[in-house]
Amino acid sequence: MNRLLLSASMALAITTVAQAQCYEGNLGTLIGTGDDTLLAVTPMNITFPMGASTYTSLQCNTNGVIYLTNGTTAAVGTSSTGYSTAAATMVTNLRGAAGGSPRIAAYWRDLNMLAANGGGVYVNNTTAGKCVVTWKNAVHYAQPAPIFTVQAQIWADGHVDMFYSATAQNTATCPIVGISAGNAIADPLASNLVTGASSTSLIMYQTFGTLNTFASFQNKTISFFPNTAGGYTEVMNACVPASNTNYGLGCTFKSATAYEVFPANTIDLANTSFMMIPNGSGYTILPGSGAARYTHTVASLALTDDSVANFTLPSPLSYPGGTTSSLGVCSNGYIWMQTPNTLADFSPTAAEMFSNPARLCPMWCDGLPDATNNVYAEAVGSMAYITYSNVPIFGGVGGLLDLQVQINLASGIIEVLYGPVTCGNVSLVGWTIGTAGPSVVDTGSRDWGASVPGTFSTQFPEQRGLSLSAAPAPILGSTLVWTADNIPASAIISGQIISFV
Repeated sequence: MNRLLLSASMALAITTVAQAQCYEGNLGTLIGTGDDTLLAVTPMNITFPMGASTYTSLQCNTNGVIYLTNGTTAAVGTSSTGYSTAAATMVTNLRGAAGGSPRIAAYWRDLNMLAANGGGVYVNNTTAGKCVVTWKNAVHYAQPAPIFTVQAQIWADGHVDMFYSATAQNTATCPIVGISAGNAIADPLASNLVTGASSTSLIMYQTFGTLNTFASFQNKTISFFPNTAGGYTEVMNACVPASNTNYGLGCTFKSATAYEVFPANTIDLANTSFMMIPNGSGYTILPGSGAARYTHTVASLALTDDSVANFTLPSPLSYPGGTTSSLGVCSNGYIWMQTPNTLADFSPTAAEMFSNPARLCPMWCDGLPDATNNVYAEAVGSMAYITYSNVPIFGGVGGLLDLQVQINLASGIIEVLYGPVTCGNVSLVGWTIGTAGPSVVDTGSRDWGASVPGTFSTQFPEQRGLSLSAAPAPILGSTLVWTADNIPASAIISGQIISFV
């Protein structure tokens, strides 16, 4: 099987969905970890305007706040801590003292950036037009959880975006979120950043004095835009991460298995029939021939709950993937193609189908044969007949296993005739080559009842259809790699067309 990057021709596609880019995945450089640490002055590589002033550098701490400055000069009025459980104190800290530097409080509280959590403060100043500060995998001091991430994006046009991960929560009081020009700026009182706000001064904020009231910010970005009134206009946006979504099926799909799983009381094959005709590499499944049901002349197999009986054939039966001279008839409505096999599985699932040898499942459910209602097996000439005669379903849930399997040993044709079958438990109808194949290709549960009036086929050897994947999720400035898989080894050439437009 070949594997080819960026090259495929197939009947499927990938949708790349890019919402507003809330979170910058390129975190840049780790500049600090730990608790209550004031970090070094770092150039933003942009000029950020705030009111009549501009700033080119930042100095942040591990507690979720950024101070603005210029060049290599330390910001004025910085603190390695600056947090409090009192909202009034946090507002005072955000306003700053006279002469204090501007500050951006993405989530100002007593945070701990633990290396054990992969925590740290990062700065990315290499993306044109913005500088990004990320407090990755933070926890509140002395709290092992929640672990959350906060990010501030500072843009050259003067606006600021703040992003909060889905786990962000104020399990401590009283964090503050906002922006301030510092210099003891007057307090305009708190805003509601969830509904959006507007100010006429260079300070805007919200405090959280009640525990666990931060959920409205989870997976959200709040943005502060300079306005013509001399302040900021703030809006909140949901952050749906960009993603890649596969749709469609690639061609060249071949599976040696076909089945339908029926939830309790939904099997819809009563009084119908279907045929399985060998097609050289599998079975073609189509409506039954209208054959009459054979009446047995022998005693039953005397099966009991969860039991298997071997049935010796008068001549070998060839089936896709093998040949057998005996069958294993299970009380639970399926037939092993090889013996001895004593597994009497009463819980029908596709996974169990694939992980065991080849079997025919005319109606796999939890049967409970008794002395009156049992299973019969008989061979007459080139025909073999296996009949589940009114076998009840285990557990008193209701239902009836009443069907006959007719096998032409000469041609390999199999026909299944159903009586008034019902099942109060899950049941499964189908055929699998099982572990006899080099791999298992699962095409999923199909509507067998609707398909029988038409036709479908199984094929051996199995082959997975062409597939197309993309990774990572689309992020501005990153490289998206498209990968085509399951290209047949016999393919001479392959190609991938992204667009004609």
